Amino acid sequence: MKINIFHRLITISLVFTFIFCISGCSDKDNEEPQNNPNTNQSPGVSATDFLSSENYDQLIVEIQYTTGFEPPQQAVSNLRSFLESILNKPSGISIVTTEIAAPGQSSYTIADIQAIEDNNRTEFYEGKTIAAYFVLLDGGYSKDTGNSKVLGVAYRNTSMALFQKTIEDHSGGLGQPSTSLLTSTVINHEFGHILGLVNNGTPLQTEHQDTAHGKHCNVEGCLMYWTAETNQGIADLLGMSAPPSLDAQCLADLKANGGK
Repeated sequence: MKINIFHRLITISLVFTFIFCISGCSDKDNEEPQNNPNTNQSPGVSATDFLSSENYDQLIVEIQYTTGFEPPQQAVSNLRSFLESILNKPSGISIVTTEIAAPGQSSYTIADIQAIEDNNRTEFYEGKTIAAYFVLLDGGYSKDTGNSKVLGVAYRNTSMALFQKTIEDHSGGLGQPSTSLLTSTVINHEFGHILGLVNNGTPLQTEHQDTAHGKHCNVEGCLMYWTAETNQGIADLLGMSAPPSLDAQCLADLKANGGK
């Protein structure tokens, strides 16, 4: 009888050990990187992972647009060229665009935007692939005031938003840049923040931060100049056929942090 009880206890113990390992000992937990790029962290935290190929050699950019505010194809092409020129991603960069229902709000807070992403985003890191996310919105930013309008924000370490309605309201007309050009400028600028510019995850190689305007470059004409993400920089785009480039100092910062 004692032997049977002993055998029964051993059997029960083995069963519980098996169940525990099924629920808590998966290979994914063991393989998951310590710096999970999909966590809710600040822009710039994952800059090195985006720039270098050490942890991730492939990038997927997911662009979701609210109904009626699809990004111009030239802006998407410009984004691809911009990223290919500065990121070390030998297995390639892909961009996928999908439409989502427009919430119909006149303005959006960061919390609103985060909720939209949480409910709709489908691309995340997997293996050697890292993912970034854009959402193009049918309204403006909750912090807009008077004639001062924000055109885009980077709000998480892999996530950005464009206030596409505001962009379209300030482009395509007489005395305005094309919608494609303005969209390109803002989308590239916001990705620059994800890459840690300026002095926000990608260390400075020389002093060029415009501290009066936060994490921006002090070189007028650089893509990371502060007016690029507001309507105050629209006049600077007149007569241009392509979005502003990164200046030599920003490029040096990115290269030193793993970029090309």
